[in-house]
Amino acid sequence: MRILTAFLFLLFVNLTSAQNYFGYLSDNYSGLHSLTLNPANVTGSKFRSEINLVSANASFNNDYFVLDFSDLFEGTDDIENSSFTAKDNNNFVINTDVMGPSFMFNLSPKHSVGIITRARAFFNVNEIKGELFDAFEDDFDSGNDFSLTEDEFTSTLHAWAEFGVVYGRTLIDKEQHYLKGGVTFKYLQGLGNAYTKGSNLSVDFDADGFAPALGTISTTGQIEYGSSKGLSENGDDFEIESGSNGFGADLGFIYEWRPKATDLENDSRSNYKLKIGVSITDIGSINYKDADANTYDITNTVDEITFESEEDFEDKLNNLYTRTGSRDFTKVNLPTALHLTADYNLDTQFFINLRTDLSLRKATELNTNKIDNSLVVTPRFERKWFSVFVPLSIMDYSGFNAGFGFRAGPLFLGSNTVLTNLLSSESKATNVYLGLKIPIYKKGKSKFKV
Repeated sequence: MRILTAFLFLLFVNLTSAQNYFGYLSDNYSGLHSLTLNPANVTGSKFRSEINLVSANASFNNDYFVLDFSDLFEGTDDIENSSFTAKDNNNFVINTDVMGPSFMFNLSPKHSVGIITRARAFFNVNEIKGELFDAFEDDFDSGNDFSLTEDEFTSTLHAWAEFGVVYGRTLIDKEQHYLKGGVTFKYLQGLGNAYTKGSNLSVDFDADGFAPALGTISTTGQIEYGSSKGLSENGDDFEIESGSNGFGADLGFIYEWRPKATDLENDSRSNYKLKIGVSITDIGSINYKDADANTYDITNTVDEITFESEEDFEDKLNNLYTRTGSRDFTKVNLPTALHLTADYNLDTQFFINLRTDLSLRKATELNTNKIDNSLVVTPRFERKWFSVFVPLSIMDYSGFNAGFGFRAGPLFLGSNTVLTNLLSSESKATNVYLGLKIPIYKKGKSKFKV
């Protein structure tokens, strides 16, 4: 459980978080970043070429912690002051994504390519009872007796690097109908992985079990825990693991309805009335060379001082409970997802975008990350050198969120939760994304009536 503590600490103290560039990816000038949502965007784009210098996003989304960001703005950054919503199946998702040096360019009017480098990390906790999570996080520091049961929960932490080659081409170019497709092939380098699965657990805490103020913790059930060699004990540091690699892919198509034909090669304007996209991202897996998993029978009774003396979660398992099995594991699946988008051009400069992200991975899959499902509506104002967007989203776990972002030439900055975080005292998600790029636009005016 200390892995989650470490990630939450890094997240809230350093305030570096976001989710999938909501709002920004609806922009026709999002360039390289739009390829991470749908690789078909590489061709027929508004750029002759684009170079990414540095950009980053990360996210925290959950249905347990309820934050009042006014406390953070006033200098209080202790998440222990937050309120909690303990349910029978609480969930947490943390996702970070850094895009390194990357570029895209046109081979011809119908063919385009790109190179994308990224470093990513995912952490999921799925369907854990909130009271059980709280008990483990506090090392059973409670003055009250309690008894809990848990049928099953899973958690997966995974970090990896990607080197992707993107190719896209125009498939149909009629007077009113335009279709393009794209694919990204990825080489994946594993940086670290750990997972936990708890089954048929029961926990009884007696606050005065052995003596006044010395409680006892009685547990039954089974826990499976696996980790790779490149992950630090506290889960807050990764390193490249030799021989731990794999392959992945993204695939997508985009259709545009164009009631008035224009010259794509010499036009930097949005010449469609309606654009519809479909894509599948993060197909693939990584095989870890040196990784092992152990299964433990946690039937035992220990006092709380003994429990707290074991600093690491794995140490608690090894020293306090009985290992019943051990095996090597190799395969870690990527967070495969389906994306559907629709973009409507109101009057050239004003657009409204609808996007949905759906996980193709189940929460019960062992040692597999998943995205949180979301539905996003984004009105935006768009010009060649400047855009403003307001993403309004409904997400798994945290519900409704409102954000804001902008693009000004080479710089973009935004968040899909900033308005909710500023105006609400009960935030369950937070994020911010930013980046600096070198755009090389196509020639042409930025106004065009359709």
